Amino acid sequence: MDQSKSKGGRHKIKYFYDGSFDPWVPATREFLETLMPETLSKCTASALLIAAGLGNEKIVELTGMCIRSVRALRKLMEEQEADSAIFAIKPGSGRKKKTEGIEDEVFAELDKGEFRTRKDVIRILKEKFGIETSINLVSRLMKRWRESRGVA
Repeated sequence: MDQSKSKGGRHKIKYFYDGSFDPWVPATREFLETLMPETLSKCTASALLIAAGLGNEKIVELTGMCIRSVRALRKLMEEQEADSAIFAIKPGSGRKKKTEGIEDEVFAELDKGEFRTRKDVIRILKEKFGIETSINLVSRLMKRWRESRGVA
């Protein structure tokens, strides 16, 4: 065990890990997944491995967490005091639907009965709304339309 100071001036303890407990990590994660979501169990196991002094690549190998997430977690742990808030699952920043905000208008067009094929819907999305779409996106959109209207 070694002590040094972090950028913020706080004491940081460095642990040295010899790899003898590697088989326990997947078993521990499996157990944690019975209590919490998979993402949170990976994050918890990663935090413990970071505290044990493992490198990012070894943590990725043992937990299955992506390298960017491990780096972000390590940075968060170095910058903040120990707090359970780092384990909060935040809403994703994933891409928004291309049709967000116009679905009702598209559904209204489909209700008119003029557009029945996916290619027709692709064409109307391009012409009326200026949206380039794929067949898969239109299939999902039409499925939501059928479910909302009770159409088989």
